[in-house]
Amino acid sequence: MPRKKVLTVVWVTGSIVVALVLGWLVLRAVSWSDMMSALSRVSWDTLVPAASAVIVSTFLQAVRWKLMLPGESVSTARLFFVRNAGLGINNLMVAKGVLGDASELAMLTKADKIDGGKVMASLFMTRTLDFVITGIFVFVGFLVVPQLSVFKPVIIPGLVTMAALFLFVLFARRIGRLPLLNRVKALESSLHAFAFLRDRQLSFWLSISLTVLAWMLLGTAAWIVAQAIGIQLPMWTMSILLVGVTLFSGAIPSGPSSVGSYELATVYVLGLFSVNRSDALTFALLIHALVVLPPTIMGIPMISREWKTFRKVTVQGGTLLKSLFLRRSAKSRHTTSSSDVSGEMA
Repeated sequence: MPRKKVLTVVWVTGSIVVALVLGWLVLRAVSWSDMMSALSRVSWDTLVPAASAVIVSTFLQAVRWKLMLPGESVSTARLFFVRNAGLGINNLMVAKGVLGDASELAMLTKADKIDGGKVMASLFMTRTLDFVITGIFVFVGFLVVPQLSVFKPVIIPGLVTMAALFLFVLFARRIGRLPLLNRVKALESSLHAFAFLRDRQLSFWLSISLTVLAWMLLGTAAWIVAQAIGIQLPMWTMSILLVGVTLFSGAIPSGPSSVGSYELATVYVLGLFSVNRSDALTFALLIHALVVLPPTIMGIPMISREWKTFRKVTVQGGTLLKSLFLRRSAKSRHTTSSSDVSGEMA
């Protein structure tokens, strides 16, 4: 068996084993009668606004993405379904994040004919904004929620990374002048895009506001589910906890949709607030389903319709990466200056 396939099998097997172990750790001390009691307290019609909040949150991400692709004919609705397709692939696969972004890149470059460098730059910008804003959420929680102090060894490195990304955005234009970085086409495009977005103050602050609102809506969904079960925590606390759990569980190798790691992290964090294990696991299962199922269900038709496009780009991944990351030729650099990039985005 080729080495690449062996590594893939080992990774997938290891991730599934980790998910099973984490699932066992969550379930071993749970009272099933208490879980049934917690589920019986849930008024299922309250889950409709929670699911709606998740869907609107994803739509706001699409609106933000549209701001980062000015001048392109792609619609916000199209970006919404492309984003759901990417999330759906992330939820169904073990390699979280990588395949989702690759599918979004494939759809927009092949089907919508958008320059790959611009798509890469927009994806990088959206992920950076998400990381910075969620990092701020966690930092605020670290200051005002004493229970989160136990995560200091994990939080501090994350905050350092967040500060570095913030400086990267703030000084994108100056960093982009470094000769070494100009050799990487995708990074050069991202730096120009960041600088251009920062110079457009309205779009820049609107993108930040949409990011904050999108994560707050996810926190609202979590708060609605918690209230339905009987977990009495403020909405802002639930928002911070949801962000923390999402970041923590996503960083742990596990099965598709972070099954196991998400539930373990949620039960542990809620335990710091004296929430009993059965209620915490009931909440974890419900909110996890609400976060995973809507984008996956909405993304499956898009995945099915454009699977051939995605497969083609996957097979030709080496050529695609080469075109995105190799330095432009002299002719290309002569015809595509930084002012041209800004002009295209305008």
